[in-house]
Amino acid sequence: RVRTGAYRIVGVDQVVTVGEHQTMATLSKRYLGPGMECYIEALNGTSTIKSGQKIKIPKLELKKKKAK
Repeated sequence: RVRTGAYRIVGVDQVVTVGEHQTMATLSKRYLGPGMECYIEALNGTSTIKSGQKIKIPKLELKKKKAK
């Protein structure tokens, strides 16, 4: 189970091809920010990637806080 936090996935921002020696962490850091791998994993349905694979980068929206 992939846990996501403060953001909601609202679509696909772009599709990128995984380069040699790239990891989920390096892709996350480049496109979303450090520690955001869970959103890429949730959108693509996997936590493993390989060179040449096409990966969807999610478009994120900050979740609104619930009123008390």
